[in-house]
Amino acid sequence: MLEEIESHREFLLSALRAASVRAKMMECDINTIGVALKANLIGPETAVQWIRDAGLMWMVGALPKAVGQVAEAGGETDAS
Repeated sequence: MLEEIESHREFLLSALRAASVRAKMMECDINTIGVALKANLIGPETAVQWIRDAGLMWMVGALPKAVGQVAEAGGETDAS
């Protein structure tokens, strides 16, 4: 029984470490998009597309309708 509990503990700790790495990767993506947008290297539509492609729309929350439509439609970026 103790071995099984220890096995579950190790599995959970491993899963938490992996989740922590994924969270750091998401943070890096968000920061990179923000820096590129702030420096006018990309426009809002490209930023939304990049966020969508990274699967991070759930973290961004509500967007203005015109900008949000790009994410919903998977439309062209402003670099196209």
